[in-house]
Amino acid sequence: MRIILGLIVVLLVAAIATPLVRYGTLDPCRILAKDLARDAYSQVAKAMGAEPGKTPEAAENIARAMTSQYSEGECVSRLKDRWFGVEKPAE
Repeated sequence: MRIILGLIVVLLVAAIATPLVRYGTLDPCRILAKDLARDAYSQVAKAMGAEPGKTPEAAENIARAMTSQYSEGECVSRLKDRWFGVEKPAE
């Protein structure tokens, strides 16, 4: 029984620590904004022949303005779709 409880605790800690380490937040809309900004900036940098590097704060601010229109549930849904490669039909 202790092993099962210990495993559950480890999984919970990992689930919380991973977004904190990678994105610096647990807010799904901010995580989505960072993902969107990183994708957009890396495509622009590659098109210009440069290495993507660190995403500029301005790109994150633009993406955050866009995701501020979403509810938390919609951000979670969009993150899930992005992370698992689910394509939604055009709206």
